[in-house]
Amino acid sequence: MFQHSGSLPAGSGTTDPVPSSQHSHPGWHDRPYARRDLVANILAGLQSGSGCGVVLVGEHGAGKSFLAQRAVEQLGDGHLVVQVRGSSISSKLPYGALSVLLNDLDASHLEHPLMVLRGLTQLLHSKAKGRRVVLFVDNAHDLDELSTMMVAQLSAGGHVSLLAACVDLPNVGGDIMGLWKDDMLRRVDLGPFDFTETATTLQHEYGGHFSHAAARALWNASGGNALFLHSLTREQIKLGTIVRQDGTWILGDRPVSLTGEIRDVVRARLNRLSSGQRDVFELLSLAGSVPLQTLMNVANSQDMDALQERGMIRVSHDHPPTVSIANPVVASIVASVVPPGRSAELRRRLGAGMEESERADAAGSKEVAWALDCGEEVRPGRALSAAKMANDESDPTAALRFIQEIDGQESMVGAAIESARAHLNVNNEDSARRVLQVLGHTLEKDAEFADWAAIEFLRAELDKRQPATAAQAGARLLEIGRRLEAQPREANVADLREKLRSASAELAVFEGRYQDVLTIFADVDTCDLGSERKIVAASLVCEAMAATGDVLAATALGREVMAAAVRSGISDTSIRQIRCRFLLLLLLCGKFGEASACLAAAAATAEPQARLGGIFEIGQGIVDLHRGLLSEALPKLQAGLLQLKVQDHESLWALATSAGAYAACLQGEEDKAEAMLSALGKKDAKGAWIAERMTRYYELSARAELGQRTAAIRFLTAEADIDEAAGALSTGLLFLSAAARLGDRQVGQKLAGLATQVNGRFAALCLRLAEGLKKSDSEQLLGAAKDAEELGHTIFARDAARKAVSCAHDAGNRISLRIAQRMQQSVEDRIGGPKNGLHSLTTSTLTAREIEVAVRAASGTSNRKIAEQIHVSVRTVEGHLYQVYAKLHVASRAELKEVMSGPVDNVRLG
Repeated sequence: MFQHSGSLPAGSGTTDPVPSSQHSHPGWHDRPYARRDLVANILAGLQSGSGCGVVLVGEHGAGKSFLAQRAVEQLGDGHLVVQVRGSSISSKLPYGALSVLLNDLDASHLEHPLMVLRGLTQLLHSKAKGRRVVLFVDNAHDLDELSTMMVAQLSAGGHVSLLAACVDLPNVGGDIMGLWKDDMLRRVDLGPFDFTETATTLQHEYGGHFSHAAARALWNASGGNALFLHSLTREQIKLGTIVRQDGTWILGDRPVSLTGEIRDVVRARLNRLSSGQRDVFELLSLAGSVPLQTLMNVANSQDMDALQERGMIRVSHDHPPTVSIANPVVASIVASVVPPGRSAELRRRLGAGMEESERADAAGSKEVAWALDCGEEVRPGRALSAAKMANDESDPTAALRFIQEIDGQESMVGAAIESARAHLNVNNEDSARRVLQVLGHTLEKDAEFADWAAIEFLRAELDKRQPATAAQAGARLLEIGRRLEAQPREANVADLREKLRSASAELAVFEGRYQDVLTIFADVDTCDLGSERKIVAASLVCEAMAATGDVLAATALGREVMAAAVRSGISDTSIRQIRCRFLLLLLLCGKFGEASACLAAAAATAEPQARLGGIFEIGQGIVDLHRGLLSEALPKLQAGLLQLKVQDHESLWALATSAGAYAACLQGEEDKAEAMLSALGKKDAKGAWIAERMTRYYELSARAELGQRTAAIRFLTAEADIDEAAGALSTGLLFLSAAARLGDRQVGQKLAGLATQVNGRFAALCLRLAEGLKKSDSEQLLGAAKDAEELGHTIFARDAARKAVSCAHDAGNRISLRIAQRMQQSVEDRIGGPKNGLHSLTTSTLTAREIEVAVRAASGTSNRKIAEQIHVSVRTVEGHLYQVYAKLHVASRAELKEVMSGPVDNVRLG
């Protein structure tokens, strides 16, 4: 059977010798895919001329065969590729994987391994006809001993270049293993896809941008395994879990379901395990993680060693060490397919091997869920503890399940609180209110103060989220404080006082009362980050410092808070809020490089989306917007706002919409921008103050691009006045800088005064812009444009360069004008879009006809030819050119071409 290696052969022990230039799938090598760098590495190993070739190592489904095939397709006509594929069937037969090749040999060649080697060598040289032979061995770990020996001998003798793919090297035959040990084989390891590779692969395979939540859900559920990823994605699209809207893929309102093809693949692999190995694997899948010593009490150590060698289980470095399944998606699927009776048996076996103290400590949410699955009765206290843990881990479905097991007056308040939290985790605020309302009717008037206060704290949290009830939140906290003061001196209410202080500060940040936050936490040591409450408090102080102007200290503290939050294992809700707060702070202060790095670093972790939050849907889109990468920013922002319509913990949908409208304006998609701005009036949730102010900033910036410049400048200046009066200097600076960039030179003095009250690079940038505007100094403005580019604020740089051109033109300074024009053109060429480029460079200076004449003249067209093309007289053309030269301060066609060099070829001429 001879076919190209671009097709996976069916059956066992197959070979496919063909010239590498014949492609069974035309165009495959041109199709974009992830990990092209690894393909280049493979090619380098095959073409280097040193050593025997390359061995690819990666788990089942890692994409070894795919990348190997992409590599051999690029080898060229000077190579003959022969594919050999091992299998579990052929591994039991002598020369099983080479059987098809051996069929072409005379029977006398099969009497001795040396004769087999000689016969294969002659056969391959005959088929190669002078070309170099590449032997591609797929599933090298499934080769029989004799096939392994032949492959190694052919490679070591220089008869073939070897490209082997295997799950792990220890299970490859000793002869091939020896080539690697002797540094004759280059090893290329294929780990799981990281998040970026996953998102890129999904976009290439299915077309359209995937929202962060959708891509992350598929990445987490697949464990980064390429085979799992594609199987899982197809299944989720079929089930409607992943939905396409307006060319964008988003995650719907239900979790990813591990069913269908991916479940069949896992079951097949489970069936290959021995009985003892399967016991260990199923037990760990059900239990989550088990102390090493406990597992050794109930399982055979050889079975454990075999699973660990194959990379299927892992042992932690904790004290004491624990054992768990290496791939969480496999564990989830296996746990779901274990029959109830067997699950109960495995649970009994595990319980028998545990010490009494271990059984008492086993109260994790996964362990309690397992107990319920096995029909065990769970005590109310244990169920409530598991519900709280599930809520902390953003698993509201499990939390509500545990709450249903609680039956007892003593747990009523705790159950109601965790139930309300679970509903809030899925943004079901109405259900949360109903739970608290029912509890309020049930509780007796003489209920304990702590229970009453706990409910009121939750009600205050609910109140602040809706514009209609926002004012009630503060009133509830004041009432808690009043009743706290009335408590007897001997009452133990210290913890409630701290909770009230934290809740009051959180509400103040939410409402933008930053001076109140600094007053509330005036005595707090922000260097002490030893508990979740202290970390949250420092995060609130951090935002308050940044908003009131101390950007440098705020960002330094923010980095410490972020590091403490990650290493302390705090609740999902808290870390999500801390991350959102810090990233919004970085975006507000123009620290786009650091914001992008923070987004990338957190996205690269295996944390669930619930610990990241909505800012990860739009954060990079906002960064790209400011950097002028509009073609990248707009899809991200559109995907983000569609996803946030489904799930929006931080009420960031309006921010996504306004930033998207601004990006659409800059890219010339005015109808889309208008539709987005219209949608802003329909939002029904109240967001945090800083998010609301940034939303307003992008909204006004978009309206200015849509032709409402005068009104936008007026509103921007008014918003800046409001924020400055409230002590929010950083947001005031943002609004005022936009008004100045839009053309209001009168705000220069005011901008300078405000910029001196704020520290950090963005404030320094605004100060330089203000000085340039006050003095109409084109050189100062050019300096501001260059500073903005270094800061990653390309849109700011564009506006500053435009001001420099205007000032140089008014001053009649030809040299400065030429420099400023080049700077403006360079920036706008990078931004692209009809709102930039040549039209924006000259529209304020030249008429439409003058632009047309200038473009043709700059391209070298003679006056007579221009006159013929636009149907006017030569004298008219000369008159237009005279005006162009005067307005642009140039003296010749050569200088005109230099001014307009960037976009000449791309301008539409009518």
